[in-house]
Amino acid sequence: MELAKIIKESVAYSDSKGDQRDFYNLVEYAAKTPKVKGQPPFLEIGTRRGGSALALLKIIEKMYPGTVLVTVDPYGNKPYDGKPWKYGGDFYTKMKDLLSGYENHVHYHMTSEDFIKIMDTVHYWSQGKEHSFSKFSFIFLDGSHLPETVTFEYKNLFPRLIKGGYMVIDNTDFYERHIQKFFSGESSCDFELINTKDQTIIKKLN
Repeated sequence: MELAKIIKESVAYSDSKGDQRDFYNLVEYAAKTPKVKGQPPFLEIGTRRGGSALALLKIIEKMYPGTVLVTVDPYGNKPYDGKPWKYGGDFYTKMKDLLSGYENHVHYHMTSEDFIKIMDTVHYWSQGKEHSFSKFSFIFLDGSHLPETVTFEYKNLFPRLIKGGYMVIDNTDFYERHIQKFFSGESSCDFELINTKDQTIIKKLN
C-alpha cells in the first residue's frame, strides 16, 4: 500500500500542510493495526476539517474493509481549551462534505468527556449487525490538548484498545510537554512507549 499517496490526498484538508511528519506517524501506525475477527472500530477524538479522518478511512478501505471509523468533536463554536478561539460550525460542514462518501463513518457531535460517559449505553450498526464500543482497534487523540483532558481520555479509552493496537496522541509537546512527561513517568508492562517530537504513540501489549 502506498502510504505517501494517502498522506498526500489527506493532508490538504488538515492543519499540517507545511509539515507532514505527524501524518506519516498517524498513517504508519494505523496501518500496523492487528487484523482480528469482528474488527472493532477505529476512533478519532478531534476531527476539525476531516483531513486525518480521511487518511484513516483510506487505510480502513484498503486494509480493514467494512470497519467503522468513529469520530468525536463538538464543533458548535465551542471555546477551545479556554482560549478565545471558536471551534466553528464551518469546520463541521467541511468535514461532512469531505467524508460524506464513506458509509462506514459515524460522527458524535459532543466532547470526548460526554462520549466516554455514554459509550456503554449506545450501539452502532454495521454490515447488518449491532455493535458496542467495548473495544477499539486504533485510537487517535487530537481534540483538547489540556493535560487533564488527555489523561482522562487515556485512562478511559486505552483499556479498550485491542492487544497490539496503537493509541496516537497528537501535540504532546504542548503545555511544557506535560503529557510526554506523564507517560515517561508511568511504570507499566501494559504498553510500549514511543515519543516523537510532537506526538506520543503507545502500543497496547496486553
